[in-house]
Parts: sequence; structure tokens; C-alpha cells
Amino acid sequence: MPRYRLSARVRGPAARLAWFLLYTDLLLIPLLLTWAAIGPPGITDGEAVVLSSGLVGLSALVVAVALPARLPHLIAAFGIETILGVHRLIALIATAMIVVHLISVLFVDPRGLSILDLAHTTWAARAAITSTIALVLVVVLALRRTRRQPRYEGWRLVHNGLVMVVLVTAWLHVWFLRHLISHVAVAVWFVGSALLILALFARRWILLPLRARKHRYVVESVRRVPGDGVTLTIRAAGHAGLRFEAGQFVWLKIGSTPFVFEEHPFSIASTAAHPERMEFTIKALGDFTELLAALRPGRQVFLDGPYGGFTIAGHEDAPGFVMIAAGVGITPLLSMLRTLADRGDRRVHRLILAARTEDDLMLRREVAELRSRLTVLVTEVLSRPGPGWVGETGRVTQSLLRRHLPRRPQRSHYFLCGPQPMVGAVSAALISLGIPPRKIHTERFGAV
Repeated sequence: MPRYRLSARVRGPAARLAWFLLYTDLLLIPLLLTWAAIGPPGITDGEAVVLSSGLVGLSALVVAVALPARLPHLIAAFGIETILGVHRLIALIATAMIVVHLISVLFVDPRGLSILDLAHTTWAARAAITSTIALVLVVVLALRRTRRQPRYEGWRLVHNGLVMVVLVTAWLHVWFLRHLISHVAVAVWFVGSALLILALFARRWILLPLRARKHRYVVESVRRVPGDGVTLTIRAAGHAGLRFEAGQFVWLKIGSTPFVFEEHPFSIASTAAHPERMEFTIKALGDFTELLAALRPGRQVFLDGPYGGFTIAGHEDAPGFVMIAAGVGITPLLSMLRTLADRGDRRVHRLILAARTEDDLMLRREVAELRSRLTVLVTEVLSRPGPGWVGETGRVTQSLLRRHLPRRPQRSHYFLCGPQPMVGAVSAALISLGIPPRKIHTERFGAV
């Protein structure tokens, strides 16, 4: 059986509201508990700023770490790109609060700047200084990542290591101060938040790899495909397959054990009707895709997943789907179309594929094969067409969409996958054509 089953309830407004309230509670409860225990009488305005900024900053750190902890229902409700976007925003808020906290302490504490003298200050101050420096490094390296484009796994290792330093030293700072945890309710909260982080860590780095080892796969074939891509096909080894919904993705690990650190997220391109055999098509970029191309049949691989709410599940009442992709963004849409074909779906669907040149159009043969089993109207759009091209040209604009959308476009559901600028522009064009935002489902490259 699947680990969880997607539904409108899992992904709908009620689920998103519930998650929002949960994380809001994580942010505000320690502040409320502390003020209830200590109370405003007897402390100055400066001390109030110190206390409040420190508590909100620490709570924001806990929320920032909990958000990307690979909770399936959370990812299904918001999508991985939204979660990581909020994760970055909360991390920036945490950094701002910690900086306010530090500056306030320098003004309020009679020791002034001498508190920064690591050789003669308190252990609480040493922990706070270490945590602040590590947090600033986390933010700086994250902001520079988009410009420098470092190797993903190296950056990720440094990022995770610094985050652990931030959390441990921040918690030690509170512990060494003692005046907060001397109140039972506040102490319970801080211990509980530490246990929560430890539980998420154990799940992420121990339980999920153990599950992946139980559901290991082996390489069946690797082949180059037009559009500078590699298609990897794997088959379940000794089990019925890891069931998933069409459009979901997994983290893929290669090695003798699922406890290896290096892993990469890829959308599943194969049908959900046969989870024992999975297929991925990956754009040939970087060292990892070269490693994939060199794999030989029989090599074992491990999967963490499935994840994501970018699926057709829960939308069975739609008269048809409109799918729009650029480049390798075709992969989750191909999984949806293959699954629909295997189910004998009789509705009319539309597929719009965008690329720079004809050679960049990926998986055209696979799409052509689907057209014999499924009613799908395919439109190819090239921004740099060559001589003799008779299809659409330019970009996926409002006018192009108007020509190829169904007669009653507001009734359909729309699935967009590709680079962030393309997904954003096409989403805006669809909304301008009167498509309700709730019927536009997106997955963007570069979110992870």
C-alpha cells in the first residue's frame, strides 16, 4: 500500500490552513508562554525587546528547519517550491530577529561590547555568538548560491552542517541562561522543540533510508534521448514497487547503501499503474547526470519518496487536462498521460511543449506513442525555429494559449512544469484569460 494517498482534503484549502495555523503556533507559543510566566512588570522596555526578539528568532529557526523535513502531507498541500520559498523567508526573519536580539543585548547589558570577548565572557554568550555567526554564514552562502552555482552536494553538506551548529548553540544559549527554563511551561516548550528537531532528524536520516533499503530498485536500462537527456529505467528488487501518484517525484540515491549523503530529486516519468518499473528522464547537466549515464544494468539504487501534490489525483471530475511544459518539464506530465492511457481515459487532453529548437524537444517519440492510446492534442512551440518549421513559434503567450485552449477553458485543470520564469509567465497569462488560480498547478525547476 502507498505510504499516503493524495486527496482534495490533503491538498485543499483546509489542509493549507491547518498547516499554517500549526506553524504560526510554533512561532508564537513560546513568546506567549514566556510572557505569561515572567510577566511585563519588573522588566524594562529594552529587556522586553531582548526577550521577545530572542524568542521569536529561536522559534523561527525551529520552523525554518521543520518546513523542509520531507513531510509528505505538507508537500502535498503546498508543493515543494512553495515550502522551500517560505523556508528561506522564515530563515531571513529568524536572522533579522537574532540580529535585533544581539544589538538589544549590547545596549541593555551593562557589560556592553565586552560581552563579545570570547575569552572572558559567559558560556551563554559564547553559544549565542557562535550561533549568530553560523546563522549569518548560512544566509550568506544561500544568497550567493544562485550567483556562484556551487556543486549542489558540497553546498548542501556545508549548509546542513552550519544549520546544526546554529540550532545546538542556540539551544545551549537558552540552557546556560537558566532564567527562561526555570519556568516549567517554558522549559517544557524548549525541551519539546528540541525533541521535535531530533525526531525530524531521526526520521530524515535514519527511518527514511531504512525504508528506502526495504524498497530498493535495480537499474534495468540507461539510454540517451534527443534533447540532451538521459532516460533511466529501474525495476523493483523483491517487492511490488513503491506506489505513487502520477506527477510525483522522488529523491534518487546511487550506492551500496541508502545512507549515502548524495541524492537528487527527479520527477517520475512512467505510469503510476506499474510502480514496479519506474522511469526518469534527466537533462544532461552536471556530474550526477554523467554518473547516471555510466550506470550499468543490475546496479542498485534507492528512492526516498514519493512526494508532491503536483498530480491529477483528486481532479477526476475535470472534462480534460491542459498540460504545458518546457524542456525536461515534460517528465511529470508524461507520467500523468501514461497513467491516463493505462486507465483507458476517454477525455480530450491538451499538451503544449515549449523549447528553443526542434532538437531541444524531449521525449517526442514517447508522446507520439501515447497519441495512439489517448486523445491528446499536442502543440509544439519553438522560440528559435529552424528552416522548414511549420509549428508555433515564439513563446507560450496569452494569444497562443487562446488559440489552443478548450472551448470552455475555465472548466479544465492546468498543469505547468518548467523553469521558474516560464511557469510564472504562463500562469499569469492563464489568469488573465479568466482561469481560476486554484485550477493552475505548477512545478518549477530550481526549487530544491
